[in-house]
Amino acid sequence: MPQKPPQRLSIIDIAHDAGVSPATVSRAFNRPDLLKPDTLQRIKTVARRHGFRPNRVGSSLRSGSTRTLGMVLPTLRNPVFAECFEGAEQYAHAHGYSVMVASTGYAPATEADAVQSLIDHQVEGLILTVGNAARSATLRMLAGQNLPYVLAYNESSTHPFVSVDNGAAAGDMVSLLAARGHRRIAIVSGPLTASDRARRRLAGARGQARKLGLEEVVHLPMASHTEADGERLRGLLRARPAPTALFCSNDLLAASVISRLRGLGLSVPADISVCGFDGMTFARLLVPPLTTIEQPSHDIGARACANLLACLQGETPPSVRLAHRLIPGGTVAAATSAASTAS
Repeated sequence: MPQKPPQRLSIIDIAHDAGVSPATVSRAFNRPDLLKPDTLQRIKTVARRHGFRPNRVGSSLRSGSTRTLGMVLPTLRNPVFAECFEGAEQYAHAHGYSVMVASTGYAPATEADAVQSLIDHQVEGLILTVGNAARSATLRMLAGQNLPYVLAYNESSTHPFVSVDNGAAAGDMVSLLAARGHRRIAIVSGPLTASDRARRRLAGARGQARKLGLEEVVHLPMASHTEADGERLRGLLRARPAPTALFCSNDLLAASVISRLRGLGLSVPADISVCGFDGMTFARLLVPPLTTIEQPSHDIGARACANLLACLQGETPPSVRLAHRLIPGGTVAAATSAASTAS
């Protein structure tokens, strides 16, 4: 005779053992922020001892609330977005929510599909990074859905967001390069149509260069946001005069640029300086360590999640730009004209 599976403990059993009401146990798993820390800990200890897990499906059916948030990111291959997801997920979990993530591969055409897929899973709100917040069909679609959302990394005058000041951060990097004698700077990025963050960084760099009396910042677009094209770099460096510093729109792209430059027989920073944007942990492990702008990706995710949960409570939290930080490394040196010798 097959054995019957053990009977699943109910919320009433946990409440009895913890010496609280069933409603308090429910709040421990759905709104833990409403409980005193010692009460919450006691309930979780009892639940762990009994191997109890709340029935999320049944709870959702009864309450009409899934306690699930959606998150749309360009990719999870870039550690920046993975850190952002981690920050959002940790904050959500601490407040009784889970996060379902979808990625778009930097393709604006797939954003609406990714969002609709999450909506079909009945998420209660969205955190998302879009290609261009000012022209996003996805955001126009969301406006008619009455679904709360917060942008992460995008900056906007019409949509709620959490980001850094991309223009000011890029300006800080140009100031650092200028202080090392660089007057000819090139920005290397992926397609601007897929990243308004890169567009703002380019504009900030050019604006600061004009203020400092430097030459016009050249823009070298790559087909990918994270992979450099050696032939395009070769063409840029054959210019007369060639740029003495390459400012890459993200750290992964900067690492790829450095690799391609070595393939062209150039040394960084002896022949040409390279810097990035993001402040990813791996950038410190490069030899030499990458000069970069750090943006607090974990905090961007957590703050975006906090603002979204506030929206779900009927509040209208303000958009916010978090502080960035310039991290000097070993990939920027005093200006040299040696880059123009690239074969």
